[in-house]
Amino acid sequence: MAMAVAPAGAVEGQRSSKLVAALSRTSATFLFFSVVAVGAVAVSTRWITTNTTTLQASFPTTAAIPAAAAAVLHPKTQHPNPSPQSPSRQPRPPPAAYSISCPVPSLRLNISHAAKASKSSQTLALALSSPSSCRSSPDPPPATATAAGSSSNSSCPPYFRFIHEDLRPWRAAGGVTRAMLARARATASFRLVVLGGRAFVQRFRPAFQTRDLFTIWGILQLLRRYPGRVPDLDLMFDCVDWPVVRTHLYRGEHAPFMPPLFRYCGDDRTLDIVFPDWSFWGWPEINIKPWDALHKDLKDGNSKVRWFSREPYAYWKGNAAVATSRQELVKCNVSSTQDWNARIYTQDWFKESKEGYKTSDLGSQCTHRSLMPLQHYWPVRDNNKCASIQYAVNWGNSHKQLAQRIGKEASNFVEQEVNMDHVYDYMLHLLREYAKLLSFKPTKPPEAVEVCPDSLVCQAEGTERKFLMESMVKSAHDSGPCDLPPPFSRRELTMLKRRKENSIRQVEMWERRASITR
Repeated sequence: MAMAVAPAGAVEGQRSSKLVAALSRTSATFLFFSVVAVGAVAVSTRWITTNTTTLQASFPTTAAIPAAAAAVLHPKTQHPNPSPQSPSRQPRPPPAAYSISCPVPSLRLNISHAAKASKSSQTLALALSSPSSCRSSPDPPPATATAAGSSSNSSCPPYFRFIHEDLRPWRAAGGVTRAMLARARATASFRLVVLGGRAFVQRFRPAFQTRDLFTIWGILQLLRRYPGRVPDLDLMFDCVDWPVVRTHLYRGEHAPFMPPLFRYCGDDRTLDIVFPDWSFWGWPEINIKPWDALHKDLKDGNSKVRWFSREPYAYWKGNAAVATSRQELVKCNVSSTQDWNARIYTQDWFKESKEGYKTSDLGSQCTHRSLMPLQHYWPVRDNNKCASIQYAVNWGNSHKQLAQRIGKEASNFVEQEVNMDHVYDYMLHLLREYAKLLSFKPTKPPEAVEVCPDSLVCQAEGTERKFLMESMVKSAHDSGPCDLPPPFSRRELTMLKRRKENSIRQVEMWERRASITR
């Protein structure tokens, strides 16, 4: 699996993107160490590569979740001193709180014995096949037209500019046509249509575990947070990790056939539109909490062990069976004949679930040093992993203060900039820009079913329902998102790419020199 953009990533590599890697899409030549205890994004933008394996380091951070941005601040309003002619303004009342209303008795009573015996979640399937429990009108009412165009008066971070880059191919092609959208269905997990602030879903095939459920839930929370601000749109979403829309297949005369396909990951050779990782709202199958709660756990865990008291090894833990690169990584583990300075732990999630996830809590894994001398990651050769890892660890252990400073910078990034405000702002801007490209008026497909927070929560049980409720937006946001910065110029993109390539070449040269002097 790749990173994305996202809280579960260090264990499963899902959201393990790197800030420096954001300078351009990551190269397939390298395996990247990320100073992360959570993956992104990925959580969630074009700089995520699908053939990298991420080793967790000591300072937990998700250093480049496309969904992460600058804090959304409420504008500071200057209140003039009241005069006898002008009465003082009354304070604005707080936004109305949202609620969930479930019918009684629960529709769960209609679940078949076969569904109960299934290990996969039935929540989304039940919500799409049961009578709608969605209310006929939004609660609270949508924002006014004026509010819909307002902003928080703060500028989004520079990496929000990659939204423009992700959508550039369709802008150059003259927009997104119905024919393009239809081609994206080939691998899509579901189709999402938003009309007047209401969401309609057509499911094509079940996703792995509850990825589709929590992705759709995240979009429903966006509609609640910014009522009236999400435009009508029609999109296809693929919940599989690896990107599939190959750039070289849609050049020149083939551009009109380019499918706009949303997913959690992208790389240099594909055009998939990267969206925030589902695990921002929770990953119940492996007990990964929604990001707000997990963020606190990571911060607390990071403070338990002093930097110089941490174990001086590269560290990775996850399911090695899902990718060849991970299986190769396991070979770099310590053995009776060789120590590559790496501690690799394969994860048996079935066993962990039976034992209550006692050894997989992310917050308790912040006991290893960072290997990030450049900014937030250290590049490791994909064709010589073990020796490259060994050098990286040796460098970090011989430059402890520098490694600590870089690790601290990465940790600060998570504490200050990776929060749900940024995730929702990224989602809103991405969907707004995408909707502008549609060359047709979105309409409800006959097979699509309306979904809302009530219809999903009322069908969920156990940890699923707990995480849905914990990650639910409680009220509408009374200001708009941060201001989306303009696209990169061609010169800026060239400089960013060159900076990344130079950093990788520098590390390659250090490795070669070290091998000669052995």
